Amino acid sequence: MSRKKSYLTRLPAHAQRRGKASKGEAEIVTSRHEVKEILAECAEDLSGSALGRNGKRIGILLEDEVRMIVRDPLRFPTGATRCQMRIIGKTEYDGPNGVAVLARLRDRFVLREIYRHPTRTWELETTRGRRETGQTTRQAARAELKQELGYKAKRLYRLGTVCPETAILSSTIELFLAELRDGPRRDDPESSEAFGRIVILTRAQLEKRIKAGRIRDSYTLAALLLAELKGLVPSGAAE
Repeated sequence: MSRKKSYLTRLPAHAQRRGKASKGEAEIVTSRHEVKEILAECAEDLSGSALGRNGKRIGILLEDEVRMIVRDPLRFPTGATRCQMRIIGKTEYDGPNGVAVLARLRDRFVLREIYRHPTRTWELETTRGRRETGQTTRQAARAELKQELGYKAKRLYRLGTVCPETAILSSTIELFLAELRDGPRRDDPESSEAFGRIVILTRAQLEKRIKAGRIRDSYTLAALLLAELKGLVPSGAAE
């Protein structure tokens, strides 16, 4: 499989990195001969696939307007080989895949309930969403706040970047803390999402729900930790 014709050329630049097994990395194999050997070893591992018996087993298996599911042939430093999947967001070509915003209004945290299809239950989370191609992360953060909570941001503090699930997702998410502008609000959630109540919590109430497992969204937890470490919100011990 020549690099010119490789499916890798369709991926964002960071997702094209082949790596080197000789340097201790998981290397994406591109030699046609080696790929054929690896495919023969792991082709049947893709059981229960909707792709059909003779469907594609390596490369971009599925894609829609939001993401791609890719299966790569890999060689490891030990010499072992296998195929492994990863999910790549379509907006990763020009920046982080999305944003998450921990919002505060008069020193209280503003979160929203949403019924998540993957977990099949209600979750209480920070505002978050996909960054559109060409959009800055700050623009995306402000747009998500307005859409999901109905508030405008008075100030935005960049907290850092997280990788949500490094075993399967290639995406990175930029985290922000937002100080909301007080006043009338008007949210405009997407019709294809199941939003519930907006919940406003004190620091103590937020901590209590986290400890009880009622807030378990990784973005919310990461944003709170980073905000505390940067001294932007008081830690639980400081209150």
